[in-house]
Amino acid sequence: MGDFILMPKLGMTMTEGTIVKWLKNEGDRIEKGDYIFEVETDKTTLEVDSLVSGILLKKYYAEGDTVACDAKIAYVGEAGEKIPEIAAAKSAAAQPVRPPAEAVHVRPAEPPVFADTKFDYDLAVVGGGPGGYVAAIRAAQLGAKTVLIEKDALGGTCLNRGCIPTKALYASAKQWKNIKRSQDFGIKIKGAEIDFGAVMKRKDRIVRQLNAGVAGLLKKNKVEVIFGEATVKKEHAVSVGDRDITCRYIILATGGRPASVLKNVGAGVEIYDTDKLMNIKELPDSVVIVGGGVIGCEIGSIMNAFGVKVTIVEALPSILTAADDEISGLLAANMKKNGIDIRTSVTAEAVEKRGNACRVKLSDGNAVECGMVLEAVGRVADDAAFSALGLERSKGFIKVDPFMRTSLDSVYAIGDITGISQLAHAASEQGVIAAERLFGGRTQADEQYIPSCIFTDPEIAYVGMSEKQAKEKGLSPRAFKFPFGANGKALTIEETEGFVKVVYDQRFGEILGVHIIGPEASSLIHEAVIAIRLEGTAEHVGSTVHAHPTLSEALMEAFLGCSKGSIHL
Repeated sequence: MGDFILMPKLGMTMTEGTIVKWLKNEGDRIEKGDYIFEVETDKTTLEVDSLVSGILLKKYYAEGDTVACDAKIAYVGEAGEKIPEIAAAKSAAAQPVRPPAEAVHVRPAEPPVFADTKFDYDLAVVGGGPGGYVAAIRAAQLGAKTVLIEKDALGGTCLNRGCIPTKALYASAKQWKNIKRSQDFGIKIKGAEIDFGAVMKRKDRIVRQLNAGVAGLLKKNKVEVIFGEATVKKEHAVSVGDRDITCRYIILATGGRPASVLKNVGAGVEIYDTDKLMNIKELPDSVVIVGGGVIGCEIGSIMNAFGVKVTIVEALPSILTAADDEISGLLAANMKKNGIDIRTSVTAEAVEKRGNACRVKLSDGNAVECGMVLEAVGRVADDAAFSALGLERSKGFIKVDPFMRTSLDSVYAIGDITGISQLAHAASEQGVIAAERLFGGRTQADEQYIPSCIFTDPEIAYVGMSEKQAKEKGLSPRAFKFPFGANGKALTIEETEGFVKVVYDQRFGEILGVHIIGPEASSLIHEAVIAIRLEGTAEHVGSTVHAHPTLSEALMEAFLGCSKGSIHL
């Protein structure tokens, strides 16, 4: 006698799930613990394992079907066994996570509470990245009838080709480095190796899970979604394919695309950008990265950890020029120690094919051979959807006021296309500001301090001004550094490289900026963000009791060093 596989209840509030993908086919033998299908709930996508063993004799539902919890969805038994029939237990179709080839309109389950009947929608958001989908959700929460238009996949570049996939690779690279140095912790490991295919599958699974989470949040907040290419030629109107919609307001959130500077590229040469890189099947033996900014340094650190020979070519005198000089200098020294070849004050003049490899000619007369050329020279605004609007610009970016309004009263712009910041969390905040201005009566755009986090080895994070920037503003800055080598927690985890540097105004003790290079910098920085936003002094923060032993004590000691004096240095 066989057994049924049921739709699992994966959370207290879950009532149904959508079968995103079957991982086993009818006729396959499965064992307990084997993953058999992926299920999407309102918030996430998970792989479901089997509680029984046998042959998968019958799948009662297809991919895309939404089924009630505890309903029978498949039957497992042995060959020749009679397959029982079941009554359908399908629910309303769920919102798709990724678009089909043609434009698709996804309607919410219930009509929104508030709508301007003059238009089809109160708000149309063009672009479903971290700025666009957040703006759409916030507007819907405030009662606006909202439609979101996305040409590719929900979550935009950040979720699908940028922040999330690169951090998944970064985590795998960090685990590999920890394995290689496990003997430092008294642990011997033999025979470990990198399965890059599995690394990429893990990355893809995380992206799918978060992608489905965005879809679930939009559905939960009753945001309508249209998958397709949007065109905005005038106020109050957006075209998607052969469909025209009208709207009271438009928020443009189309993001950016990889920039390119390489001109002399020979026949047969494939130049990778960061979008292409996220889909490679195997690691190259060597790579030349054109660009030593955030993206180039992050990818360089990841590939170096995986054993790839990395050369970084940077036109400016140093890498990572957006960071504090001491931090970029320490990172460069650490990269070189790890075997990364850094060429500064030089440009890539030409790339030619050399057998199965490439040869990159540099402006200083030298050349580097490699298995891959990656161009990482930043991103430019993607304005194809609205170029006909004629919006006022500044240095190529859309000019906006503090509430993100453009030169057209009914059109707002957020994210990369404004040139204010190319950070996902900045775009999200801008989306909230715009939505609350339009539908929440917001009258003040509070000044926000946006932290920057760079996932190199070691990590980097900073907020506020550097000493140089403070001097340029006519201030009287001073700085104090506390090394992680003097922090107990850093010693226990064998990560003592780096420091916390606090820049402060010596007249009033005001915190002007905090710069961190070292373990968990991306998490530690937020204490500094709050301190600066609340106008705390270095003495206030330094006098706050921090738990021991923790990495955050390094911040406490740095703040104390700016005021009463550091205890442990």
